[in-house]
Amino acid sequence: MLGKFILLFLVWIGLTNSLDIQELLVGAVVAFVITRFFTPNREFNLKELIMKYIKFIPIFLKNLVQSNIAVAKIVLNPKLPINTGIVKLKTSLSSNQDKLILANAITLTPGTITVELRNNDLFIHILNIDSLDRSVLQKEIIDELERGLLV
Repeated sequence: MLGKFILLFLVWIGLTNSLDIQELLVGAVVAFVITRFFTPNREFNLKELIMKYIKFIPIFLKNLVQSNIAVAKIVLNPKLPINTGIVKLKTSLSSNQDKLILANAITLTPGTITVELRNNDLFIHILNIDSLDRSVLQKEIIDELERGLLV
């Protein structure tokens, strides 16, 4: 619990960009309230969280660059055929926090938007569906990013 409080307090300082005593007091109160009342009773492991993101960030950045290139090709050559649609894919992640990170990472990559996250199902709008085979889409979109979130 102390690790989560410190992390939230440091995020507060980074976001406010101020070391004014009033800002620090409000940040400490906000971090305490979030830590105390809005976190599950399981132990917070800062080392595990850091290792997870060290593993996830390069995978996400690789997908981000690839998606940017693919969307740029479509924009620069409007004659390219596109096949948009919404697909339902499954995640094997168990933590709601990890599912949310996965859904947001998908939305941050150009050409894809997570429309809905329901239990283990993600409904994703894809700008250009290359394959009608759901297992290919599962592998390209979900499995790749999930690999970084699994500990």
